[in-house]
Amino acid sequence: MHFDLTQILPVLVSIAVITVLIIVHEFGHFLAAKYFGFQTPIFGIGLPIGPAINLFKRWGTQFKFYFLLIGGFVSIPELGDESNQEELKQQLGEELKPLKTFPVYQRAIVASGGIAFNILFAFLLTIVMIATVGLPQAVPANTIAGFTSETSAARLAGLVEGDRILRIGSTQITNGSELKLAVDAHRDQQVTLVIERPKQGQITKTLQYKEGLGVLLGHEKHYQKFANPILWVTEAFTFTVSTFVSMFISVIILLFTFVNKILAAIFPFISPPVTELGEVKGIVGIVQLISQDIKSNAVMIMEFAILLSLNLAVINLLPIPALDGGHLAFMTYEAIAGSKPSEKFQAIAIQAGLLFILSIMLITTFNDIRHWVFG
Repeated sequence: MHFDLTQILPVLVSIAVITVLIIVHEFGHFLAAKYFGFQTPIFGIGLPIGPAINLFKRWGTQFKFYFLLIGGFVSIPELGDESNQEELKQQLGEELKPLKTFPVYQRAIVASGGIAFNILFAFLLTIVMIATVGLPQAVPANTIAGFTSETSAARLAGLVEGDRILRIGSTQITNGSELKLAVDAHRDQQVTLVIERPKQGQITKTLQYKEGLGVLLGHEKHYQKFANPILWVTEAFTFTVSTFVSMFISVIILLFTFVNKILAAIFPFISPPVTELGEVKGIVGIVQLISQDIKSNAVMIMEFAILLSLNLAVINLLPIPALDGGHLAFMTYEAIAGSKPSEKFQAIAIQAGLLFILSIMLITTFNDIRHWVFG
């Protein structure tokens, strides 16, 4: 049996990218915690499952390496996170120092440190991308992505999705604007189309149309370069902010769709959502998607790192207990009410949040496996 490293390498690179982004997130928590004097007894690289290697101990923190090298974590017991003091004592082999009480604003900064670092990391990576290859932009192409109807002139003439329209009559076609002008110029005339079909090369089609070809064109990715370094920063800032906002809106819509789906299944009088959850990708789908693109274009590693870093920030910002946003929601209540929510309420809320997150993970993983197995 021949083992092909090129098949597994993109998957390993994908997992490495995800791990780096999670470690960047945890490092944001770590630096904010150290700045304000929080205890950080353990910083782990990898998931805390199975054996670990003690790397070194600095700044009151034991840095550990876990063999399940996916992600990372930092224990901050004074933040009121999920770290169990007895478990920490067993892992460290020593008692923790007496826990201090910190103001709400300091705990909020520590809780949001990971989110801030993911956004900052994406911003810096975007500057590097713009300075080296340029800013990615979707430009209308001459490739057919679909048809306006089953009886469109192009479909009836035998054109299929994926065909590239190279020429109409004597007019060269490279984008949608040129296609529209050429189509209008040859309306109600018999015209020759030259197309390029994958694996078949150039093909000539003759047809006549009254309204138009009835095709939907796709987009190609182009990279716009900027000579001025100041523009690298401003364009990177605009791209990072706009992408973060659009991602946040999309995730909110997805969560409302998910909740609506559950309620509609329980209560018949609630209308089910129009949006389907079947195309939502989970971690398996993300790795598979990254792997496919890495094979075709190494620049995609940087692009996916930027998008995944922003996505990680968006997810953690959501006010769901067990996420950073959940901690911030509890702290907002404490700042307004003057006291923390009861421990019982927080425990129930965190369990409900974990159940909600696990439900989403199960649905997305099911979608990934279904698409992977059945295409």
